[in-house]
Amino acid sequence: MISMSFQLVGFLLTYLLHTTHAAKNGSRAGLGITLVQYGFTMKGAASLAPNNDPTPGFDNSVPSDPNSHDFDPNAISPGVGAASGMDNTPASSGISSTDWLAYGLMIVGWFVLIKSISDFIRARRHEQLVLQSPDRGLGVAVVAEGESPERSV
Repeated sequence: MISMSFQLVGFLLTYLLHTTHAAKNGSRAGLGITLVQYGFTMKGAASLAPNNDPTPGFDNSVPSDPNSHDFDPNAISPGVGAASGMDNTPASSGISSTDWLAYGLMIVGWFVLIKSISDFIRARRHEQLVLQSPDRGLGVAVVAEGESPERSV
């Protein structure tokens, strides 16, 4: 929660000061959520940004009576890319570099989040295996090669 709430500063603090697997993986999960949030913010900001290449004849204003327009599809002039077989409409203009960066941040954030959750689950399973073993590694003496546990000090 701290890593997600305080974003990058919270991630640095919680990751550098972690003492358990839960704290480490929670810090990573917070970083993943932060990256996804940044991606959504960049995507939303890019869609709200004014278009630098407006469509000719359209000044981004609201008409006084939107229903009074007589639309004739045959009167539309072809776009600049019509000679090459490509339409120059906003739907086919492609994805901007800001959108690519936003999608990249979201993808990386999801991978970090999923990896931290899987690492936490793996650490918990390992902990359960250690706790279920009868001696938990406490009854076995560590001895050098070729010696017996009875002769070790």
